Amino acid sequence: MFNHRILPVLLVVLASACSRDDRRSPPPAPTTATLPVLAHAMQSDLRDELEAARRRDTWREVRTRWQGQHLTWKVTRYRALCGSAAACNVAAFPVERPAHQGWMPLLGFAPGEYDAIAATCGDRDPCEVTIQGTLVELDATGDRATKLRLGDVKLARPQVAGR
Repeated sequence: MFNHRILPVLLVVLASACSRDDRRSPPPAPTTATLPVLAHAMQSDLRDELEAARRRDTWREVRTRWQGQHLTWKVTRYRALCGSAAACNVAAFPVERPAHQGWMPLLGFAPGEYDAIAATCGDRDPCEVTIQGTLVELDATGDRATKLRLGDVKLARPQVAGR
């Protein structure tokens, strides 16, 4: 049975454990500083930095430098790996045997852009496309496979002079 004389003691202990500061709303999230734009931001550049991070154990520095960067990459879409806007991975490098790089970025599309890529590729499989997006997640520690997620992905469209 529960001893009812202990209940007031527990309430006093719990109330005193929380200071007045603990009950305030959390402070606003810190503003993120503007990232310097990378001079070299192709997937081969990221591959080279990840290789260097493996040797030097500088994973955090690579993640800090790359996350949030706006990228323009040529990738290969395979229909089996990119069947919907919610589940679309692409090959960042040509598929080779044996594979030298295994990461295949997950794409999060801007509205209507999955359909634009699907229309551009049509029945071609594989299909090379150039995309633009922001690297929103880089999970690279050397302990497990590298994971990349790009957000607000759009099909890169040719620039028309004068616009």
